[in-house]
Parts: sequence; C-alpha cells; structure tokens
Amino acid sequence: MKLLIVILAIVTCLQLANSCCCSIGLFNCGCNFFNCHCKTINGYCVDKDEYGQCRSTQGIQGLEELCDAKRRKRSIDTRLMEDYKEKYGHLIGLPELDLFYTFDIDKDGFINIEEARASLNVTLNAFNEVDTNRDGFIQPAEFDSSLE
Repeated sequence: MKLLIVILAIVTCLQLANSCCCSIGLFNCGCNFFNCHCKTINGYCVDKDEYGQCRSTQGIQGLEELCDAKRRKRSIDTRLMEDYKEKYGHLIGLPELDLFYTFDIDKDGFINIEEARASLNVTLNAFNEVDTNRDGFIQPAEFDSSLE
C-alpha cells in the first residue's frame, strides 16, 4: 500500500513538471488555445526556433520562462477563493487556476464554448480538442494537467 502511494506521488510530480501555462505564444510546441497544457523541458516552457523546431526557453534572454517558478506564486484573488473554494479549493493559489478563472465568465467552474469564443476566436473543433470528455465544458484538468 505504501508503495502504491509513493508511485502515485511520483507520477503526480512528473505530471506537474511536464506541463503548464506559458506566455510565449499560441500553440507553441503542444499548448492548447488557452496557452496551457504546454510541454516543458526541465520545467522551462518550450517555443519554436527559427526552423520550427521545439526548444527549451532556458537561457534565452527575453523568452526564458520557468513553469515551476510560476507555480510557487501564491497570491490569491479573494473573488476566486469565494467562487471556487468548494469545487476547487485544493487548486487555489496555482497560477493556472487563476488563468482558468479569467476565461470562466459566469464563474460556474467550467468554460463553455461561448465563454471561450468571448475571449478568443475559437472554433468548435479547437474547443473539442481541449474538451477531452466531450461534455461541452472545459474543466480545470482539461485546461491544464497541473489542475488535476
């Protein structure tokens, strides 16, 4: 039983280290249209070089973006806390949830196609790629795997 708990903890940590929300550009190396669920290399966001190849932003002046550093920021929006404390209390303080909250216009804890289109010019196909369970709503874990 202890071994199972340790394995689950390791898998969770690996997932957190392998994706995040990045600000370097839309659809860069695996990001969804929210610029989340992005691939990382050693915790750094990944972008495309001049040849279209994915590369780590580590050490690239003006582009370097470390996901783990963003996760440590714990400023909490009081409105977010009130709206999400029952449904997503365990995620409050993660920057990815703060970003999710900005797209959740009616603050019901989900992003529907109308909310996505109000913020971004999103096609139904692009929306459905993120809505992996096809229920018509993007939940935090679909938005970014760090929100599972």
